[in-house]
Amino acid sequence: MADAPELSVNVSAPTSASTPALAVHAAAGSGSGSGPGPAKSAIQELLIITLKIPIHLTDRSNKDKGNIHMAYAKYVALLAALSSMSALVTSGTWTHPTVANDDMIEIFMLKSAYFKNHSKVFTMVDRHPQMEKWLLNAKDGPSDFKVWGHQKHTFDVLKAILTPMPPPPVDIKGKGKEMVDLDLPVEKRKKKAAKTLKKKEKKADYDDKKGKKREEGSGKASTSKAHHVHKL
Repeated sequence: MADAPELSVNVSAPTSASTPALAVHAAAGSGSGSGPGPAKSAIQELLIITLKIPIHLTDRSNKDKGNIHMAYAKYVALLAALSSMSALVTSGTWTHPTVANDDMIEIFMLKSAYFKNHSKVFTMVDRHPQMEKWLLNAKDGPSDFKVWGHQKHTFDVLKAILTPMPPPPVDIKGKGKEMVDLDLPVEKRKKKAAKTLKKKEKKADYDDKKGKKREEGSGKASTSKAHHVHKL
């Protein structure tokens, strides 16, 4: 994956379909530096050239459909482009017509795909450092199995992995809730949770039996004491 430009300012990605326009401008004119897929507008071609967006990340054909690595690379590049544009506007360097966030999004992907998947799922990646390394194709990244298990590499599965499982309930003695290890695959987390629950149920049964024995012992002691008093 091509390295995305370093973020120069903190800029949040748009989170709803009704995105406000950026306070930027763009000149009329066309370019030919974009990748395959639906034709880009003149302003989008200008943005690709000005922001030095890697051409392979502007490919909106179906060639890489379902490729989670490519989808994340485009998401990171989008954030970097938004940040770079914001810096240009702040410095007064960009002096062309206004550009909407939607125009920026559709350089990389369909707007509908962004709001359905990218903006909802990739915003949770920082919760799972190992998954983030995998998505970035990092040299020290984990194996497929460690983060995905036997599951398919889809947005739905990724969302399930990144969504924290509810912690087990507090037991009768008021012990704290257990931490959920997000670095474990979903299958292992479920097995671990089931094992923990089974241990708690077993302990509860043991405590219940122990309590009954105490009650029985207390009853026998009371009867013995009563007989002793009667003999006196």
